[in-house]
Amino acid sequence: MKRRALSRPVAVPALTALLLAMLWVFLPASPAWAHAQLLDSSPAADTEVAKTPTAVTLTFDSPISQEYTTVVVAGLDGTSYSDGAATVTGTDVRQKVSALPGGRIQVTWRTIAADGAPMQGRYTFTNTDKTAPAQPTPASPPATETSPASAPPVTSTDTGAGTGTDTGTGTDDAPDWPWWAAAGALVVATITLLVIGLRRSAAAPGAPHGENGDSSDRPQP
Repeated sequence: MKRRALSRPVAVPALTALLLAMLWVFLPASPAWAHAQLLDSSPAADTEVAKTPTAVTLTFDSPISQEYTTVVVAGLDGTSYSDGAATVTGTDVRQKVSALPGGRIQVTWRTIAADGAPMQGRYTFTNTDKTAPAQPTPASPPATETSPASAPPVTSTDTGAGTGTDTGTGTDDAPDWPWWAAAGALVVATITLLVIGLRRSAAAPGAPHGENGDSSDRPQP
C-alpha cells in the first residue's frame, strides 16, 4: 500500500513568528534607548581651573546632530562669552569662548540626539586664573539659555553622568524595568503556548510515530 503523507504541525512556525513579531514591537520601545546622555565635560562640573580655558567641550555617549546644538558660556551677570557657534564632531561638542572673567562660569547646552530626542542641561565651574578680569556685578539673574527660534521645543532633560547637569523636570527618566518585565513575560507565555501546541499535535489522531518520525499504513495480516 502507498505511504500516507504526513502534515507537519503548524503550531511551531506560527508561534515562533508570533514571538518574533511581539519582541520586535515591544523591545525597541524601551526608554533605555530613547536618547543620548552627556558623559563628560571640559572643564568639568563643579571644578576650579587655574588657567582660563579657551573652549568648552561636551562628550556624549552617542552621536548628536549639529543642527540646533547651542552652548552658552556665561558669567554671573548673564554676559555670554561664547565665540561663534558650537561645532559637533561625532559625540563631541566644542564651543570656543572669548576671554573669560574670574569667578563662577555657567555652561548651558541644548542639542538634539541623532534619533531626534531633544536634550538640554547646565552646569558651572570656577575660573581661578589670577590674570582673568573681574566679573561685573550682576544686576539680574544670569540668563540660562539661548536657542534658535526655529528649534523644536525641548521636552526632555538629560541627567548627565558625573557632570553636574541640571536634571530639570523631564519625563524621559522613567525606569525601563517595566518594559523588560513585560518582554520577559511575553517570552515565557509564548514558549508555554509553543510547548502546549507541540503536545497537542503529538497527541492528535494520526500523529507521526515510529522510527525517525515516519508513519505508514501497513497491510493487516
